[in-house]
Amino acid sequence: MLLEKTQKGMRKLEQNLYLAQPETLLVISSHGDILPDAVTLNANPEYVTNFEEFGDLVTKTRWKADFMLIDRIREDFKIKHLPLALMSSEALDYGTSVPLWYLSGHLPQPKIAPLLTSSGLDLKAHYQIGQELKDELLSSTKRIAIIASADLSHRAGPQSPAGYSPRGEELDAKIIELIEKNQLKSIIDIDAAWIDEAKACSMNVLAVMAGIMDYQVHQTEIISYEKPFGVGYLVAGMRIV
Repeated sequence: MLLEKTQKGMRKLEQNLYLAQPETLLVISSHGDILPDAVTLNANPEYVTNFEEFGDLVTKTRWKADFMLIDRIREDFKIKHLPLALMSSEALDYGTSVPLWYLSGHLPQPKIAPLLTSSGLDLKAHYQIGQELKDELLSSTKRIAIIASADLSHRAGPQSPAGYSPRGEELDAKIIELIEKNQLKSIIDIDAAWIDEAKACSMNVLAVMAGIMDYQVHQTEIISYEKPFGVGYLVAGMRIV
């Protein structure tokens, strides 16, 4: 079965998330209506996830926004003149919808805060954004989990629609190594030409995660990795201890 490892990995990650019982899910995605010069928070009061673009006309879930967290982030970024834009859309992109469907099935209706990365800001800017987000997350009285959603290299195998490149495989291996060694911050030093060659849409998402997790004592688990379509799919978990 295609993506069997990834589906099993997501089920394991869901179990871990259930044990943590988060009240809010901050979902970071690299898909949707992203802007070139700012990350984007979706400040709609409610959201809907569906999979009509994949032919599923039945599955639909409604979510409520953690508007208190969204407003605190908005105010903090405004005071510090950081590149944040607000949008209001009920529909969530598939990069947000898919992990929510897999990971929240047994959670008691968590609220969510959807964040989209930027197409123009570099990795260091996304890392700094993650550091600012960390301050807001740590000061919250709620239990908050972060879902970082993006593909790794789109050129990691011969089946890739973008064409195979050994640099794609090498980049995926490098990312896995950095995550395993709890050295995610080093992702911001990866050469931009290498990232472009590998066609990895995950880098900005991972840079935000690096900023959030930097200086946090945490345990990391690589749960699964596969590339049946020539695109790297990684499932991993990080837990602050």
